[in-house]
Amino acid sequence: MAKSSHILAFLPLEGVVQPLDTEWAVQSGSVLRRVDRGSMPRPTVPPVVAFVTSAIAFMAVMAAAGAPSALLVVYQQHWHFPDSELTVAFAIYAFALLLALLVIGSLSDRIGRRPVLIAALALQAVAMAVFLFAPDIGVIIVARALQGFATGAATSAFSAYIAEVAPAAQKKVAALVVSIASVAGLGIGVVLTGVAIQFAAAPAAVVFGAALAIIVIAIVVTAASPETVGKRQGIGDALVSRIGVPSAARTAFARTAPGMIGIWMSAGLVLGLGASIVHQALHITSGAALGLVVAAQPLAAAVSALVLGPLMPPRRFMLAGYAAVLAGVSLEACSFAAGLASLIICGAIITGLGFGAVFSSTLGLLVPLTRAQERAKLFSAVYVVAYLAYGIPTIVAGFLSDAIGLVPAAIIYAAATLAITAAGLIVSLTRTGSMSRDALSGVRQEARAHDVRASTSSPD
Repeated sequence: MAKSSHILAFLPLEGVVQPLDTEWAVQSGSVLRRVDRGSMPRPTVPPVVAFVTSAIAFMAVMAAAGAPSALLVVYQQHWHFPDSELTVAFAIYAFALLLALLVIGSLSDRIGRRPVLIAALALQAVAMAVFLFAPDIGVIIVARALQGFATGAATSAFSAYIAEVAPAAQKKVAALVVSIASVAGLGIGVVLTGVAIQFAAAPAAVVFGAALAIIVIAIVVTAASPETVGKRQGIGDALVSRIGVPSAARTAFARTAPGMIGIWMSAGLVLGLGASIVHQALHITSGAALGLVVAAQPLAAAVSALVLGPLMPPRRFMLAGYAAVLAGVSLEACSFAAGLASLIICGAIITGLGFGAVFSSTLGLLVPLTRAQERAKLFSAVYVVAYLAYGIPTIVAGFLSDAIGLVPAAIIYAAATLAITAAGLIVSLTRTGSMSRDALSGVRQEARAHDVRASTSSPD
């Protein structure tokens, strides 16, 4: 669907009849490029519809990814597997997602957004079907791996497409949607799953059946959406890793990496271990209450980026975010030790506010340092760092839990998170710029010109 990682758009040309053997797409250096199709033209939905539906589809994919965070506890009660297998089932998603980013993270830059998204959504549908009929934890782990790979394939393509297909006047909104869609989707998925656990006789069937239906609808709408990538490569040339950090953004990326690791570790602490801790240590058995506790952090992160971000200068917002993560994780650790549910809820909310501030500010810092044609590989690099931090510590904590107990393992995890986040705060106090003002201005002007061309072009 579009060219690189984040920011373009399309407006329909009323009354224009396209030849039967051509399609129109964006090409750098010119407004439109004619691409041979050799078939009847494919009707497309209006770009604004594509923008809205792709944002909803992205959030639905992330909601489905968040659903097992609550359901794994239910599976554990029924199938009696150890904490280590529970955390493997949680973290295999992150590693499969990383594999997808490494192999095809920037594939949509070269063969188009739409084919990548359709394939990724189809694989998501397969994963939902496997979840529906899983008889044991081994099959759940397989389903999580499929889900992780599909999400990784879709993440950078969705990130690019949502921003690219957005109307020109909504570019800032589109960038904000991209930054909050993942965490908001996770939170929504956990909340709805908790409600299903509380009130449905077969919660897994309700959750994954609904997710499957939404994903099938998303495939249909995506197939009818405009493409935003112009010149395309063959699949053989495209399957070459393009993950990396553009030279202009390397210093800023290196300085923000410790903080990014810290905040994503904080996300793994709640989403990976939170449900088990809430159930075993805090003795909360209500599915709805469990879902709300686990979802508090990602939902607070979305609110932070959406509501608080526009009210504060980016650098101050980032620093405030670090402070909030440190305070929130400290409260969570205290709740684990004291067995107080109120502390974990407060800690999760405060941590989430900090996560949203740091992550959205980090993206806001890195994207302007990146040329339009380099965005997808940058976002892939960002998510590689994020999901390594999200997955590895959770698996380690799971095996540690089998040896010393869940609460001590969670406290050690929280202490490690605090140490790395504090390091991120210290590093962030230095300047994060990595290029001259004139060079940065040139990059921004080029990116803006690229987006304007896309915003005034015809869909295919």
